[in-house]
Amino acid sequence: MTVAQHIQYSHNNKVVHAIKADLGAIVLRKIGNTAVVNQPKFGVNGTFFNLTNGQLTGIAMQGGLAVHTNGSLNQGPCGVATKRGTMYCYNGGNAVTTGVVTNYTETSLSNIKWAIGGYSLFPNVTYTQAAFYTAINGIGDAGSCDGAKANSQNAYRFDPSINRPRTAIGWDGSKIWLAVFQSETAYQVRQFMINRGCNVAIMLDGGDSSQMKYAVVRNGNPSPATYDPGNKQRGVYTMVAVEATDWV
Repeated sequence: MTVAQHIQYSHNNKVVHAIKADLGAIVLRKIGNTAVVNQPKFGVNGTFFNLTNGQLTGIAMQGGLAVHTNGSLNQGPCGVATKRGTMYCYNGGNAVTTGVVTNYTETSLSNIKWAIGGYSLFPNVTYTQAAFYTAINGIGDAGSCDGAKANSQNAYRFDPSINRPRTAIGWDGSKIWLAVFQSETAYQVRQFMINRGCNVAIMLDGGDSSQMKYAVVRNGNPSPATYDPGNKQRGVYTMVAVEATDWV
C-alpha cells in the first residue's frame, strides 16, 4: 500500500500546491505531447525538453530505460557540456540522492529504479542567495550563450532569479514532495523545500510547463483536481506520476 496527500500552501503570499507521497508511489511516465492536467494519472510535469522536436534535454529514466528520446542525458545550451542536478531513486527503490551529472551513468549507485534531471536546489548546503545562484551558474542573460560555462549547470538559461511558475521534487528522508508554484524564484523554491524538511531537492521544468494533477478527498472519495498556474495546458512529454493506492 502506498499513500499520497495533496496540501495547498501560501509561500511569500503566493499559492503552492504540493503532493506528499510514499516513495513507492513515484513512477516516471512518457505522456507524449500532452498536458499533465489532461492525464488520467496524478503527478507533475517532468524534465526539460526541446520545444521544436519534443526530444528531452534532461534525464528521465525508469527501470534503466529512457522514458523518452534522449532521456539518458542532461543537455546544455549553446553546445556547451552541462551537468545538471539529477535525483536518483536507487537500492531497489528504497533510497534517494542527487548528483550533478551529464550522463545518467555517471554514478556508482546500484539498482537504480528511476532518475530525473533538473537543476540543483542544494537544500543541505548553507547558501546566501548570491552564492546559490553562483553555484548553479544562474546569473546572466537567458537569451545569450555568453554566460554558458562548460561542466556547470548553466541555470541562467531559465532566469532563476525572476518570479515565474516553477516545479520541484524533494525527499525528506521518508516522503517525496512534489510542488508547483504559482510564481517564484529558484532561491525561494529552495527555501520552501527546506521548510518541508527536504535534504535533497531539484527543480524540474517550469514556466508554462509547470502543472499538477492531484486528488482531493471528499467524504472518503478521491476526486481529481488540477493546478496549471500559466493556464497553458502545455504538452510536456514526461511526468513524475504519483500512482498511490490511497489518497488521504
